[in-house]
Amino acid sequence: MANLALAGRPRPFTAMSRAERERCLLSWADSAVPLRRKAFQAVKRASLFFAYGSSSDGHNPLWEGIGYERPELLPLPDEPTGSPQRRIRDGETVEADACVAGSGAGGSVVAAELARAGRRVVVLEQGRAWTETEFDGREATSLARLMWDRGLGATEDLAVVIFAGGAVGGGTVVGWSTSLRLPAAVREEWTALGIDGLDGEIDALYEEVERRLDVGLDESPINAQNSVLARGCDELGLRWQAIPRNTEGCGDCGHCGLGCRRGAKLSTPRTFLRDAVASGAELIADCSAERVLVEDGRAIGVSAVARGTGRVTVRAPLVIVAGGSLGTPALLLRSGIGGPEVGRELHVHPVPGIAGLYDRPIRIWSGVPQSVMCDAFAEIDGGYGFRLEVPSVLPGVLAAALPWRSADEHRRLMEGLDHTAAIIPIVRDREGGSVTVDRRGAPVVRYALRGGTARLVQRAIVETARVNLAAGATEVRALFTRPVTIRAGGDMRAFEQEVLSRGTGANRLGVFTAHQMSTARMGGDARRSVADPDGAVRGVRGVWVADASAFPTASGVNPTMTIMALAMRNARRMLARA
Repeated sequence: MANLALAGRPRPFTAMSRAERERCLLSWADSAVPLRRKAFQAVKRASLFFAYGSSSDGHNPLWEGIGYERPELLPLPDEPTGSPQRRIRDGETVEADACVAGSGAGGSVVAAELARAGRRVVVLEQGRAWTETEFDGREATSLARLMWDRGLGATEDLAVVIFAGGAVGGGTVVGWSTSLRLPAAVREEWTALGIDGLDGEIDALYEEVERRLDVGLDESPINAQNSVLARGCDELGLRWQAIPRNTEGCGDCGHCGLGCRRGAKLSTPRTFLRDAVASGAELIADCSAERVLVEDGRAIGVSAVARGTGRVTVRAPLVIVAGGSLGTPALLLRSGIGGPEVGRELHVHPVPGIAGLYDRPIRIWSGVPQSVMCDAFAEIDGGYGFRLEVPSVLPGVLAAALPWRSADEHRRLMEGLDHTAAIIPIVRDREGGSVTVDRRGAPVVRYALRGGTARLVQRAIVETARVNLAAGATEVRALFTRPVTIRAGGDMRAFEQEVLSRGTGANRLGVFTAHQMSTARMGGDARRSVADPDGAVRGVRGVWVADASAFPTASGVNPTMTIMALAMRNARRMLARA
C-alpha cells in the first residue's frame, strides 16, 4: 500500500527486482510531492548511516575498500571526568537558591558563577553524564548517546539535518573546539538591537573564558583537509586564518565529535561544570525539566522528571533556562511564559553539502577537525555572508550525506572516501524558522531556505567549488539529490547556472546545521524579544535565559565562546539585580 501511494507500484519491495527497487526509490527522491521526498530521505539517511556507522568489535565489513579503519583509541587521561550527581527519590522536593536547566556552554558557566557567589545551585540535565572511559569511537553508538534525537535529528520535513548535543556538557562535548569571538559587524547589529557591553565588556569576558578553556593557536596544526582549504584560498588570493581551539594535549584520534577520550577537549564537564560542583552546586542528570513553576508572576522553581526514578521538584526563586535553542523555547512554551516571540526567529547557520575528490589521500576523519577558516565571503551582503571551514566526518554521517542514485554509484562514491575532502560554508542566515512543541511537549523544528539566505547558500556552493578546484580537486560535487558535478578544467559558469536553476527546495539539497540560535532572544524592544538586554525573561520575575537562544540574530561564527561570555555577563547582572 505504501509503494502504491508513494511510487505507483502496488507491490512490496520483496517482490521487486533490485532495478525495480532503485527506480521506486528514485521516484520518491525526485518527486514534486514534498512528502515523497521526505520519505526517501528518511529511508536513505537511516539505512546508510547505520550500514556504514555501526560496528561490531571495532569492525564493519563495508569499511573494506573505502579506506577507513577506526583509529586506535588514545589513552585515558590521568583524571577522567567525573561529575558527582545527586540521587533523588520519586516525588522529592529539592530546595535551592537557583535552578539551572542545562549543563552546556551557557548553563555550566552560570552555575559556576552563582555557586562561586555562595548560592545553592541545582543543575538539571536531560542527558546522561558520560566519561572518557565510555568514549569508544563507535560512530552510531556514540552519536546515539551524545546527540539530540540520537544523532538523527532534523527539521520537521527532514530538509535540514540538525546536530546538537544531548548529554551532560551539551555541545561542548561533541563540538570541534573551534573558539571564535563575535565579529565586529554582528556586534554592531546586536548593539542596535539593544544589547550593551559589546564594545568592551564582552572582550574582558572572552578573555576570562579563554583562560579557563586554554584557548589558543598552539594546538591548531593543519592536517590534509584543512590544508586543502588553505591551499585553495592561497591560489585564489583569499585571506584565511588559523582557528584558536580550546584543547590541552590534543592528539589525532579521529573521534573529536564523539567525545574526547583523551580529555584534551576542555568541555564544560572538565571546566565550568566542574568548577560549579567544586563550589557546591549539585547536578541531577537524566532529568528533564518539564515546566517552570510560577506563582503571582514570579518563578518558584522547576518541575522535572528523572528517567527511571520519577518526578522531582526543585524549589528556587531563580530559574536559568539553558537547554539550547531547541530545548529552551520548548520549556518556556510548556510553562506558558516568555510571550509570543518564544520559539520564533530560529537561526541555524545552514551548511550545504559540497564534496571534492582528490588524487591524493585526505582521510577526512583524521587530524584536527578545524584549524583553518576563510572569512573572505563573510560580509558580501552587509553583515551577512558565509565563512569556510572544514568538518571531521566519519563513514556513517558521510554515507548518509552523499547523494544516492543507485547502490553501485553510491558504493563508488564511498570507495573514494579517503580521497574526499569537504569544505563547509557556514552561512549566516537572515530569514528564521521556528520551534514549537507537539502534544507531548517535545520540540518541533521548522525551517526553510528562502529569500536572501537561499541566495547566500547558492553563492556558497559555487565559491566552495572554486576553492576545491583551486586546491587541486579532480571533481567537485554539490550534494543535491541529483548531484551537480564539475571536473577540473570544467565550465564554472555552467556549473553556477545549474546550481541556481536547481533552487534550494526542501529535500532537494543536502543541508545540515550544528549551530542553533535566537529562539528566546534578548533585546531592547519588548515587542520583538523574549528577554531584556540582561537576559531576564519578560513578563515573569526570576527567569533568565543563558544559551544561544538568547542571541538577537545569528552569530555568523561558531557560537560557543559567545554563549559562554554572555552567560557570564548575564549571571553577574542577575546577581547584581538580586
